[in-house]
Amino acid sequence: MASIFKLDTTGHIMLAPRLFLASTHLLQRFTCKISAAVEPAVLTDLEQAVIKPRKHPGVIRPNHIELPKQLSDTLKRIVGDHPVRKVLRDSELLNRYIKSRHPPPTTLEIENKKRLIVEEINAKMSLDRLATLSPEEAARWQRKRELEINKRLDQRTYAWKRIEYGAYEAIVYAIGRAAQEYAVMKRVLTELQLRDERFKPRSYFDFGSGIGTGMWVASELWRDSIFEYYNVDRSREMNELSELILQQGQENKQVELRNVFYRQFLPAIDTKYDLVVISHTLFEMADKQQREEILLNLWRKCEGYMVIVEEGTRRGSELVNEARRFLLHAGDEHAGQTLAPCPHDLRCPRLNDLADRTPCNFEISYVPLRLTSESSGDRKSSVYSYAILKKGIVEDASRTWPRIVRPTLVRSKHSICRLCTEGGNLQEVIFTASKHGKAAYSCARVSRWGDRLPISLGTPQIKPKKLPSEPETDSKPKSTEPTELA
Repeated sequence: MASIFKLDTTGHIMLAPRLFLASTHLLQRFTCKISAAVEPAVLTDLEQAVIKPRKHPGVIRPNHIELPKQLSDTLKRIVGDHPVRKVLRDSELLNRYIKSRHPPPTTLEIENKKRLIVEEINAKMSLDRLATLSPEEAARWQRKRELEINKRLDQRTYAWKRIEYGAYEAIVYAIGRAAQEYAVMKRVLTELQLRDERFKPRSYFDFGSGIGTGMWVASELWRDSIFEYYNVDRSREMNELSELILQQGQENKQVELRNVFYRQFLPAIDTKYDLVVISHTLFEMADKQQREEILLNLWRKCEGYMVIVEEGTRRGSELVNEARRFLLHAGDEHAGQTLAPCPHDLRCPRLNDLADRTPCNFEISYVPLRLTSESSGDRKSSVYSYAILKKGIVEDASRTWPRIVRPTLVRSKHSICRLCTEGGNLQEVIFTASKHGKAAYSCARVSRWGDRLPISLGTPQIKPKKLPSEPETDSKPKSTEPTELA
């Protein structure tokens, strides 16, 4: 019998392709199939052409946001006599710094880092040497060792500090962050309005209100119902600038909104508010204990919805999910549920795998503020993490619809969606018209990152599929070149 093996010039074992394929009949590959049924009411509307697939109820708009002209003109006005180029340069530096921030390291994190550093130093400066040194030499050697440990610990520990905003820094923040934060808040609060059309907040509370971007959006969406805006920011200059923006940059101009209040600290009174917002503020808190104390205080003041928003970095996503988990377990008297983005109240599946550094975030497109003719007016994009929590029970029948957590991959005759499901899992579904129906396929094809799909997913069915024992034959001659085994 002729040998099926052959050695190439490097001495590697080679196997002819036909014999290699014939030998793989013992191997198996696994395929995953999952059913997807469109919600009956949505399916009826799609079939009767009442709605088009691109306007199905799971689509969240807007995807691209621009500052209203009045706000844009006001922000240009507040720059005043400050050199425009310097303001733009400083705002870019501030924006980069905010996007790269970490929360303060915990005591446990510092202890773990120090333990690893001590092990490194022990390998280099063994304690056994102390027995061979005189008392004075041992003391000097020990001090040198401690200095090296502390030096390495300082180098590897994030040097957190709170950002202090004076009058100039507040203007820099407004110029660099207003367009982006407005776009994020517009997207998040618009989803809340669409998901609960009966929600008409009478009062608004913003902790870490900054220049008032959350208030701008809330006043646009619920101007007729909100009668009180309560803003808390530890920076007096930020509060003054926020009020000046409401006055359209003119100090003597009457504010159009009614009952707008500013404070530097949380009020001690137990007044309840329908809509509570904490946006881009968690990074400013000194430790986890302070975060939990403030979050619980805000949750107690909430009588409707609480909105938490942060940068869409890994650290920002972790802080939002930490806050969400803490509030959902705050006790029966403060029971609540998640409205968005999660279709469940379970732990975020992104955080279950410690090796996966992918954040749970979403993307928004916006137009940056243009201060000069040289400024770019092109679109920019930003990622954000958020959570909308409902005090009490969420009365939204569509709450369990899966959320698209990464860009939809549209291909020929199929679309791939990465979904977060009501079971607290990440599920990738390849939609085709033949397997899932035209309605489900059309909805998946036009949906974007951050949208929800109005479908219910079945249980994934995994079944083995044997590879063919013989290759398919065709009219073209097969190559007889040997194939290298891995």
